[in-house]
Amino acid sequence: MIKSPRTLLRFAPLVVASALALSACGSSSAVTSANDVFTVNGKGYSKTDFNAITQALVDAEQFKAVNGKVTKEDADTVLKTILRYEVFVAFASQNDLEVTEADRNTIVEQAAADKTFTALPQILQDLVINLNVASAKLQTVPAATAARAKALYEKSPASSGVLCLSHVLVKTEAQAKAVLADLDKGAKFADVAAKKSIEPGAKESGGSLGSGDSDCSQLAELQTSFDKDFLAGAVAAKMGVPTGPVKSSFGYHIILNRNYDEVKDSVLETLNKATGNNLLAGYMTSAKISVNSVYGVWNSAIAATN
Repeated sequence: MIKSPRTLLRFAPLVVASALALSACGSSSAVTSANDVFTVNGKGYSKTDFNAITQALVDAEQFKAVNGKVTKEDADTVLKTILRYEVFVAFASQNDLEVTEADRNTIVEQAAADKTFTALPQILQDLVINLNVASAKLQTVPAATAARAKALYEKSPASSGVLCLSHVLVKTEAQAKAVLADLDKGAKFADVAAKKSIEPGAKESGGSLGSGDSDCSQLAELQTSFDKDFLAGAVAAKMGVPTGPVKSSFGYHIILNRNYDEVKDSVLETLNKATGNNLLAGYMTSAKISVNSVYGVWNSAIAATN
């Protein structure tokens, strides 16, 4: 089934997200041309093309308009989705993930049978085809091997599209620094979390922030549910190195990306729940992404603009 512009723009995984700071972060510098909405690895996307798409979406009643123009919220959604597609193009090129004529023809044939699709203006038809091709192609990415998962995670946990987090949450920065001091002296992270963290359940969990029964979580899921300041610290943190203090809306955190050997089975299992999408999310953490200041400031940790 062909996904409509509205469906793709509202529900396509946008994770760039997100990308992320320090050695694990993508670039957040301003675009080099005032005529570009954003750049990915130096390749710009023009305001002219962006405005044409947003206006076409309004005209096609995919989005509601205010005074005939797309709202800022919807414009942000369009920007994130198109940006993610452009990151996919770069990811595919660097990972020998070739989009063939046959791949595109398959989507075009499916689209041609959809009267809703054929009623769209050409610019939106092209957009829908591109997004559906990318979505389908990511699903063909083979499961990662243990060796690849290990290499990505040890280089930077976020680059694997998987985070295996623990944290200690306290009320003040001074308390967070005291936690770091304890850890520097050799205290075990789980023991410190059980003793000092104010998070409910920390005594039992040892500060683990895994997903369900797993020690790890998909980065893309965290980008939609976690405090953005906490996530920025988590994405930037190196494996096995307690990081902080990181201030969030909940207090002050000391964050740990757990060592690979402790969580290797969970890393591989979590990564391969959606291998292509997770690897793309991880790739976005190192891609050089810049957004024109008119549209906001790119926050790679949440794969969105602030």
